[in-house]
Order: sequence, then C-alpha cells, then structure tokens
Amino acid sequence: MKILFVENRYKTYFYDAIAKELLERGYDVYWIIQNHMFKPSNGKIEVIPYPTNHGLLNKSNCLSAYEKVIKSDRQLNFFSLKTTSHIFYYQFTIERVIDKLKPDIVFGEATAFHELLTIEICKGKNILYLNPSTCRYPVGRFSFYKYDTLEPYKGSQQVITNSEALSIINQIVNRNVKPNYMNLVQIQNRKRFYDKLKILRGYYGGDKYNTPSPIVKWRKEKYKKLLIKQWEDIAYKEVADGDQAALLYPMQMQPEANIDVWGREYRDQFNLIKELAKQLSKNEILYIKPNPKSKYEISKELINYCDNANNVKLISHQTPMEKVFPKVDLVITVTGTIAIECILANKPVLTLVETINNTVANCVYLDDIGTIDSYIKSVKKDAFPKLSNSDKIKFLNLLISTSYNGVISDPFMDKNSVSNQNIKHIVGAFDDILSGLNV
Repeated sequence: MKILFVENRYKTYFYDAIAKELLERGYDVYWIIQNHMFKPSNGKIEVIPYPTNHGLLNKSNCLSAYEKVIKSDRQLNFFSLKTTSHIFYYQFTIERVIDKLKPDIVFGEATAFHELLTIEICKGKNILYLNPSTCRYPVGRFSFYKYDTLEPYKGSQQVITNSEALSIINQIVNRNVKPNYMNLVQIQNRKRFYDKLKILRGYYGGDKYNTPSPIVKWRKEKYKKLLIKQWEDIAYKEVADGDQAALLYPMQMQPEANIDVWGREYRDQFNLIKELAKQLSKNEILYIKPNPKSKYEISKELINYCDNANNVKLISHQTPMEKVFPKVDLVITVTGTIAIECILANKPVLTLVETINNTVANCVYLDDIGTIDSYIKSVKKDAFPKLSNSDKIKFLNLLISTSYNGVISDPFMDKNSVSNQNIKHIVGAFDDILSGLNV
C-alpha cells in the first residue's frame, strides 16, 4: 500500500515518526515537500521545485474548482501577495507527482495552499485524503477528518461508562480542562531564534508562497498590537445585567483552518458580525468576544463599526470566557470549540457550519442568518431544546467513538508529541484506518 504524506513545516517531523513505524510494517511511504527546509528522514521524497517567473502558469491552465483554494490562501488574504500564479504552478506540479506515485491514501493538514490543492486533486481522482486533527473534546484525542471538512472518518468505536462520561462532562462545563491546542507553550528564546532563522532561510531560498515577507510580517504584527490597544480602549469588561437579550459571537483566530477553510464562506468575520447585528431588535445586544490569541481577524473597520453601533459591544481580551459565558443567552459560532461547551452546559448555540455537533437538539445549524430571530424568540420563551444527562453522555460517546487516543501536534510546539507513548497511540489509529482500506 502506498501512503503519501504532505509536508507542513514542523508537523513533518511528527509525521516522520509515524512514517518510520509504518515502513517497518511494510507500507510504502512517500512525501510531497513544498518547503525545502523541512524534509523527513523516512520514506521517499518528492521535492517540488520553487517556481520561477517563467515557470508560473496562467490561470487559464487551471480548473475553476481551485478558486476555493485561492479564497483560503493565507498569503493572499493576510500577507499582501498580489498574484495567484503560484496556485496554478503548484496545482500542475502536485497533480503530476500524484499521477506518478498513484498513492492509495494521503495524509496531511488542510491549512496551507499546497495542502488544499492536494485535497482538490485527490477529490478529482477519488483518492482518500485524511487530516488528523484534534477533536477538541475530550482532551488528548483526535479524529481523521475527510478532505477539507470536519467530517470524521471511522474512529475507535470506543464507549465509556456513564460515570466516566459525567466526570468528563463536569470537567468541561466547569472549565477545569481545556483542549490541548489552548495550552500555553513556553519556548526558549534560543529555540525561537533558530526557528526564525530557519524560516528566513526558507523564504530567501524560494518559499515565498507559504512564508510571508519578513518586512510584511513585521508590519502586520506591529499593526496588530495597535488594533488590540484600540479594541481595549472601547471594550467592556463584562456582559451587562439587564432585560436585553445577550448574544455572543466569539471571534475565531485568523489565519486558521477552523474558519479560513472549514468556515470558508464566513471567513470575513467583520461582514458576518454586521449581518448578525442587522437581525437584532432594539432589546437585543450582540457581544463580540475576541480570541485570547488574537492575530489578524481584528480590523480598524470592525472596531469603528462596533464603536458606533447601538447593538454591538466588544468584550475585553482580559475578560475570561468563564465570566462571559453564564451571562449570555445565546451563542453563535462558525466552527468554534465553544459549540461543544454549549452543548454540554445546555447553553443555546447556533453554528454556521454543519458538523457532528449538530446531531444534538441544542446545537442548531443556522443555514440562513435571516432566520435568527425565530431562535432568539425561542430562547426568550425558554423553549430552546435542552439535553438530559443521558443525551449528553450519548453525545460525548459519539465524540469518543469517532476519534482516537493521541495528541496531534509537532515537536517544536510540543516535544511530547513525538514521545514513544504518543506515537504508539497515533500509529495504532493509523493501523486501524489503513487495515480497513480496500486496495
């Protein structure tokens, strides 16, 4: 069986540890490498040459299906890249590699443009592409998501006891635990220096389509700090008590696959907030909670709009979610982790992307923002669906049965991700996936 991995910077070294185990099991392992600075030690490598100006292809040579990749391209959206020529060069080159290797399955993230291109190519050739990623809750577990979706593929089919489930539910509801990706990581200055040096070497060596210009990045970071200060100047410390219905929209960090890919249609969060605000009556307030790790989702236009809107209020970065959550009546999110927290706490929640979370009654998929008023009325009448403990246990077991034990990360952010114990868990999950393929 031929397995193809797609390079993703330091995540490559995590996959490399898995590849070593898979090779020992008799699998053929191959790689597509976009950033030449990150090469694995195990398996056969296909390095994509960096494009030159004369090597870039015209848009006419690329199928319109790849327009969605352009919409999610980080360099185009956040780092001032002006051309889309690289999309068509890499589409052509990656497809040629896949035609040559003919992999039975592909593993990789759904984040960078070359991964999204690989996903679209695999779709067209009916090759399964799986994205191993955290399932958020319960902590220490992950799912294999199909292509660029949040649809889990297979799973452990594990079920835990009611008492175990209730213990986990209480920990989540009381915020005694948080997803692995939210844990703060302390990285030594020396390690950060060598990381920046490696990224710069990659950029000046030719990786200018996934790595931003250092000057553009510096300006972006400087402007981000200014925007956060301006946000804080007008932000509220808490949700006000009163008769007004309080709605909450927690912003999602960008760039991030959670919204730029999985929530692609709503990746313009400023426009989404304006659309939500339009639906509210005078006795309803929309609170905007920033991501604690705000990056580039905040804009001057958003701040100005909220400062002048009567029914939209910004919440301070310093205000923890545990102070906001109990005071809001309804939560609206695109693909945020908060949906799971709302489900288990019986807090009414609407999502703008349909996922496994919408299989329960108190997490409603909002396919039309114009219908939000009916759900607000339902909340005011205390008629929004609620889950019993048995419903919550069933939902938690759904998350567990469609996921596997193990932490998906990289050795730069989490050295334990490549520990013997974690790799053992991860490879066991890969074994389960690969043993079920009909090839």
